[in-house]
Amino acid sequence: MKTLITIFAVSFTLFTLSFPQITGAASEFAAQGVLAGIEVDTYVDSEVASELIATGGERLLEAVSSDLSKRLSCDSIYDIPDSHSLQEITTEYSTDTATAVLIHCLSSIPRIQESQQLYLAELEARRNGDVAQAAYLAANVDEYLVLMVPGWGYQSSADETGADLAKPRAIITGLGFETHLVEVEDNGSVESGADILVAALLQHFRSGKKIILVSASSGGPTVAMALNDPAVANNPLLVGWLNICGVLRGSPVIDTFLTWPNSWLLRAVVFFEGWNYDDLLSLSQSRSTSRYQNFLPPPQLTIVNYIGIPFSGQVSDMGSLFYSILKAQGPNDGLTLITDALAPGYTIMAVGIDHFVNNDPDIDLKTAALLPVLLKLIDGAKDNPGATSVALRLR
Repeated sequence: MKTLITIFAVSFTLFTLSFPQITGAASEFAAQGVLAGIEVDTYVDSEVASELIATGGERLLEAVSSDLSKRLSCDSIYDIPDSHSLQEITTEYSTDTATAVLIHCLSSIPRIQESQQLYLAELEARRNGDVAQAAYLAANVDEYLVLMVPGWGYQSSADETGADLAKPRAIITGLGFETHLVEVEDNGSVESGADILVAALLQHFRSGKKIILVSASSGGPTVAMALNDPAVANNPLLVGWLNICGVLRGSPVIDTFLTWPNSWLLRAVVFFEGWNYDDLLSLSQSRSTSRYQNFLPPPQLTIVNYIGIPFSGQVSDMGSLFYSILKAQGPNDGLTLITDALAPGYTIMAVGIDHFVNNDPDIDLKTAALLPVLLKLIDGAKDNPGATSVALRLR
């Protein structure tokens, strides 16, 4: 009964919020191309978006406004358009146009090119059962320990969301690495989760192994907040963080429910689910943005973001629930804005996948490929320690 009431409340609110957009652009334009080394074959919401995907933007540089042309290429992470700029492109063109511009921009940045190309190579090696990759991983199993930081509802909703990271943990364990799940509260606040993670880190530092953090969704802001704690931040054993679709600056979906008349529905959902209202609000954009502004990554830490970037025709059934609310704000994964999921560091773009990466049929292969990517980037950071100090500032 509780679940039925929750579904009804959320569905009713989604219909109410989405109604003004129902007559907007639909995904009716066929689009084929290759973006970030990944084949795209889908439908998008505008002809401009379709052309951007087909040509990578090259033939459109003279056809569109000079302002949009300037945003198609980025020389560094400092050129990444912020959420306000992407919303402007969305308003003038469409959500998928802004998404294509963002992918093209990210793909132009050397640091992201490096991690994307390495990932695609490791993914291909995994598909082919590459002996060298297996040997590389085997040589590192005794050196590292992996802590998994789950997302919201990882105990109660894992079957639907994959928030418990069970699949990635099983795969990484199967590769021979020691893994531990950080047992945060099932639906706890970011702050309480950070305290629990700090305690777990202090405990596992005693193993003497190098520690890699793997987080998903709401686990992302939990990690970011924990890394601000001086008790753990500069420990040389803390060497890597794989941030999977982290809602680092929160989910604007929650903020949409904070004003009347939607607020009473949010409170109804919280009541029937047995959640704590303030704990849920810790994941709102309004709270998360100010909290995340204080995040400064430890200099010895190598960060790899794995972010889903879907076009409107690629959003899953689960992602579509909130994609319709967020699409007016710009590129999003069905729970948060894409640029709000980027931590300072490397980025791997999962073009065509939304926030719920657990539903990706190739998730096993991709998880197995992500681990050697992170390990090799950590090795590279040893040889070039200045590289890890590059900070991402999204204006």
